[in-house]
Amino acid sequence: MTGVSADSLAKLPWLALRSIPGVGLVLFQRLCAAFGGPEGVFRASEGELRAVKGVSPAIAQAILGFRDWDRWEAELGRLESRGIRLLTAAEPDFPERLREIPYPPPFLYVRGEVACTAGPAVALVGTRQASYYGLRMSRGLARDLAEAGVTVISGLARGIDTAAHAGALEAGGPTVAVLGCGLDIIYPPENKEFYEKIPAAGALVSEFPLGTPPEARNFPIRNRLISGLAQAVVVVEAGAKSGTYITVQYALEQGREVMAVPGPADAPTSRGPLRLIQEGAKLVQGVEDILGELSFRSGVRPPRETGVRDLCGPGPGAPPFRAPLPEDPLLPFFGADPLQLEELVALSRLPASEVLSRLTLLELQGLIRELPGKCYVLAG
Repeated sequence: MTGVSADSLAKLPWLALRSIPGVGLVLFQRLCAAFGGPEGVFRASEGELRAVKGVSPAIAQAILGFRDWDRWEAELGRLESRGIRLLTAAEPDFPERLREIPYPPPFLYVRGEVACTAGPAVALVGTRQASYYGLRMSRGLARDLAEAGVTVISGLARGIDTAAHAGALEAGGPTVAVLGCGLDIIYPPENKEFYEKIPAAGALVSEFPLGTPPEARNFPIRNRLISGLAQAVVVVEAGAKSGTYITVQYALEQGREVMAVPGPADAPTSRGPLRLIQEGAKLVQGVEDILGELSFRSGVRPPRETGVRDLCGPGPGAPPFRAPLPEDPLLPFFGADPLQLEELVALSRLPASEVLSRLTLLELQGLIRELPGKCYVLAG
């Protein structure tokens, strides 16, 4: 194909390797660590591939027999034509905070610039069914954070997310929207204007290829990036059983600060934040509470760390990459026999919504696979 830049073509093996069935996040990392990057994986022999933990005969043959290069070269051409960059973990401007989280994405689809995530960054999250109070608080906090030089991160969903992006844009500050669909899908449709405004002030980011619809299973995956890009997660409004808790759980696992905005005690959308405050989350009444907790100062941006770690193929003097060990609480329950969703809920004593989100992420990582009838088994 003509018209695809040399820089883009160099990323072809990244897309190709990620497309191979059975190569989840964990195995992708192991293969890259073993062979110095995706390009080296496709040069490896069958014996060398089989020596990597988790590479079955079928996966080895799929890598050796891969011929679908034209498809992914065409994909790179579509990305360039839409002004979307494929940012791999081997590049120095890949968000440093994402390198630190369990199971970091090997690459991101980006419109705009993610350099703003290297400095102070706070995620504002909450319900789609936000009250006027919640919308006002989200918008006001985002505006104040942006004026203080803090990047506002959210998911561009209806309600609290949209208000957060709007407040940051009003202040002319950077904001990053992490999407649960491809960057060519406008969702929700009423946020079309944000697809143009946000890249000019920050970035639209996704882990999903072009054309990926906003399916429910994508959002737990997306949420780990929202918390991963931030230093702190602030819950503005959320119900008692809100999906916002998935983001909170990721934040805690990633070592991020969790804060919450109190609301009227009798309001359904206050139940989530009030519960979090009872459990030890920092109470937020105004932007000063956020800035004070994280020692931010208006106009002061901490310098970005030097010595970027290369996810796949470390440079001279860089520590070798080691894929993080799976620590999900569901994994110990898996054995030789498939488990149904109801069994996993009973065994783990976790809410069904949390079990589903964890199963989705484990499947993305290539650690489990789903069988017909909502049964799950270890990937072999």
